[in-house]
Amino acid sequence: MTAPTDSPTDPTTAGALTDEAHRYYQENGFVRIPQVLSADEVERFRAASEELVAQHGPEIWGADESSVQVHFVAQAWLKHEALRDLALHPAITAIAKRLAGGPLRLYSTDVLLKPAQKELATLPTLVHDDETGLPLDGLERTLTAWIALVDVPVERGSLSYVPGSHLRDAAHRQTHMTSFAEHRAISDIWPDYDWQPRITVPLKAGDVAFHHCRTVHMAGPNLTDSPRMGHGIVYMDAESTYRPGTEDAHIAHMTPGEPLNNEKFPLI
Repeated sequence: MTAPTDSPTDPTTAGALTDEAHRYYQENGFVRIPQVLSADEVERFRAASEELVAQHGPEIWGADESSVQVHFVAQAWLKHEALRDLALHPAITAIAKRLAGGPLRLYSTDVLLKPAQKELATLPTLVHDDETGLPLDGLERTLTAWIALVDVPVERGSLSYVPGSHLRDAAHRQTHMTSFAEHRAISDIWPDYDWQPRITVPLKAGDVAFHHCRTVHMAGPNLTDSPRMGHGIVYMDAESTYRPGTEDAHIAHMTPGEPLNNEKFPLI
């Protein structure tokens, strides 16, 4: 089983999204869509991401600098005009809506950087799904667009997915946590996890991999001498509501159960 990998001559649009790719996403919980961004767009958004990292200094996903899984800059679309254009890119948002099968809002965008090995020896990214860490209720359609802004072969830390894991029942998911201290290993929640297949999806610059928020995924370390620069965008169900949890400082002023239906979470 492999994700559809044919590379088109022209950038992919929602209108060109094949029934096969749509069906693959529904069955497996992820799909690679090749060449969504043009070469010029890739260059513009990569330069903006590099500029943002230099300006703000990245946060680390990991206990400390000796155990970095990835560097990131959160809410990038609010910090750089070009990255706002990326978050609201008409091809990406249209494909996301078609895959989701319903209305979506922009929730968050992150620059995601695994530095070159000669600069920092990063670790593999933790096995996880996105549902657990989102401070939201109502996530049936919520998905992430992972946008490659450089070529990401396997050796540079490409993502791997557990096909069909988005369909496992709630008893085998950690549906929410209020602090990272509550985090549980996937294998502790889902007894069959260790016997599930994994599909690794290398990407070319301009490709976008979409995955459902309940799809179990992970990424390898960057073993190359070039940085892995990508961008992660979460598009949530349009009716999602606030549920106090991790990484919710930007919405902690809201009332639990309140819908995220304001200008900071635009419809796409």
